[in-house]
Amino acid sequence: MTNKEAPPDGVVDPSMASSGSQPDSKQDIRQRAEAIAREKAAQAPENLQALVPEGPERTLHELQVHQIELEMQNEELRRTQQELEASRARYFDLYDLAPVGYLTLSEQGLILEANLTFANLLGMTRGSLVKQPGSR
Repeated sequence: MTNKEAPPDGVVDPSMASSGSQPDSKQDIRQRAEAIAREKAAQAPENLQALVPEGPERTLHELQVHQIELEMQNEELRRTQQELEASRARYFDLYDLAPVGYLTLSEQGLILEANLTFANLLGMTRGSLVKQPGSR
């Protein structure tokens, strides 16, 4: 579906969904893709039923529906990736640039991460702290 085409009534365009929404189930995506494919078929200039027998027409319809499903899933993946990138940026700001020293320890007591403040307080580089025992 191009950006200029509007989805049929009752069909939610995945690019318009809120970023906080849950991912659609496969069945929801299938139903929405079916509705979009029916809308596109209704707008076709010629009647496909008159041109081809039922078997190839059904195959063509299935291919169109699968293409729409993939487009919808790709849009969901793009939206999820954008949310992940925004979350990473917030994490960086909150963890790495905090005025308080933070470190993350493994269950064995090894340092997995240390923020810039913690490394500066010890006068060490962050890289030299990683994989060291927290008791050191």
